[in-house]
Amino acid sequence: MRIIIAAALVTLSVFSAAAQDRFFARTYNSTVLPKGVIDLEFWHTSRVGHKGQFFHAQDQRLELEFGLGRNWQTAFYFNSFQKRFSVGDEGTTTTHAIGFSNEWKVKLLDPSFNKIGLALYGEWGIKGGDELELESKIILDKIIGKHVVAFNGTLEYEKEFEWENGEVESDGYKMPVEFDLGYLYNIKPSFGLGFEIRNHNEIAKGEGWENSVLYAGPTINYRGNRWFVVANYLPQLANIHKTEEFSGKKELAEHERAEARILIGISF
Repeated sequence: MRIIIAAALVTLSVFSAAAQDRFFARTYNSTVLPKGVIDLEFWHTSRVGHKGQFFHAQDQRLELEFGLGRNWQTAFYFNSFQKRFSVGDEGTTTTHAIGFSNEWKVKLLDPSFNKIGLALYGEWGIKGGDELELESKIILDKIIGKHVVAFNGTLEYEKEFEWENGEVESDGYKMPVEFDLGYLYNIKPSFGLGFEIRNHNEIAKGEGWENSVLYAGPTINYRGNRWFVVANYLPQLANIHKTEEFSGKKELAEHERAEARILIGISF
């Protein structure tokens, strides 16, 4: 009985120290914000390294997240995407695009009181005015004392539009499939250390399953009563589905050698 009570107190202390719904930088948890709570979050992701090319991309998102009650929450994102890359021996080129997206999340099972936590997630967005993005996600997680484990399965739909000959045209689309696994050990109620694994599968119209890129690396979570900081570093480990076009041990034509992300959140 004492062990059960102690485990419950640890779990409650973890949640009281983090009103936010995030433990990881990439892997989502099933928890949602309480009704009336607002989170302001800033994301920064750096993606570096293409084979035979200088490449550095910076993705930034400003997120406003709202707890709606009845296990629902929504969020609005204002996004900025920048890339700087080399073009032969002619120096580097910079591109920039902005976007907007909106997410909805519903918790079906609580990870503290059920055998497993379960949530469904959906997001729609526009990027640069000519790209539509839709994303659906199933979220599974479990909290056992100081241990937090989460798994996400994600299906995306990406479609670009072009203006040609006085008409809007769009021939192709992409449907990436991604699997994310996160583990965190809460050394203290305010500090956790763990890792995340990301498997991204590129699937495109007319091309089929092009590659399956595996990333893995450490994650740190540091939080107070109304704020949190999460940092994650993911080097690419391997391309585990090789094709004629992407036959190398790593896929460094369309995917980066490493990614790093930091999230800073404040609750109101």
